[in-house]
Amino acid sequence: MRVGAVIAAAGIPGGFAAYDRTEYANGPDMVKRMIQVFHQAGVEDVAVVTGYRAKETEKSLSKLGAVFLRSPDYAGEQMLDYAARGLDYLRKSCERIFFCPADVPLFSVQTVQAMIKTEGRAVIPVYEGRKGHPILIGAELVPGICAYRGERGLKGAVDASGADISFLPVEDAGVAVRAGADGVFEKMAVSRDIRQIYPRVKVQLVRSEPFFGPGMATLLKQIQALGSVREACEKTGMSYSKGWSLIRTAERELGCTIVERSPGGIGGGAARVSEQGLNLLNRYEQFEKEIARIAQEKYREIFD
Repeated sequence: MRVGAVIAAAGIPGGFAAYDRTEYANGPDMVKRMIQVFHQAGVEDVAVVTGYRAKETEKSLSKLGAVFLRSPDYAGEQMLDYAARGLDYLRKSCERIFFCPADVPLFSVQTVQAMIKTEGRAVIPVYEGRKGHPILIGAELVPGICAYRGERGLKGAVDASGADISFLPVEDAGVAVRAGADGVFEKMAVSRDIRQIYPRVKVQLVRSEPFFGPGMATLLKQIQALGSVREACEKTGMSYSKGWSLIRTAERELGCTIVERSPGGIGGGAARVSEQGLNLLNRYEQFEKEIARIAQEKYREIFD
């Protein structure tokens, strides 16, 4: 089962504006923490909806393996709009998808893992009677959420779906604390140390030179989803020239076509990942996941 996550960092509700009132925390660092927590918990695909300070956000997070969905009218949109944009983008590749606003970044790896293990078409963490974030939504609910036109936002959309909701009690205050609300958030951020130590192994495939790593894997997934190298580069925060450089290096080292393309005009033409490319991508992701599991085990064995 493939699990994804959407982080809404676009506008005033739930976005980076909340951090303008904090002294010791900032939006990019918080979203970086969220991405890392999701990845540590086994979430494969992370999409960040950007708008407010979009260029700053995307640049600071570009090497973390996330994709960026920019909201052109973020100031006029609501949380449900951000959620719908991200959920719709991931629903074809992921069976279950987390959603969380960027101003609730202090949830733990353990909470995310417990939610993944909990059955239900929708799962909501609850701390001392308070419902929190992230929430976990089955991909089959996404079309209905995107079509919702009521006035109760994302909560109303989930309720209107008719799905049975699993409320998961957790001992994690981070699910219910928002940035900038009062001094509680910053005290918790400092006490939990947002720069927590954890193992991260960068897996690269090398022949005469490195030719396949996390950046290439993310790029190929987006090319396959979008049918365009240019759009895939935009979504991953990568320059168009950098994207083609990665593709050409991989094809040279492997001696086969990784991305099949047809000539085009301004848009760069159509593109898709070849059968050899998809096979390599699937094996790489399997290998990367196994290496991450082993790294976690060895880290606990040696450092704990």
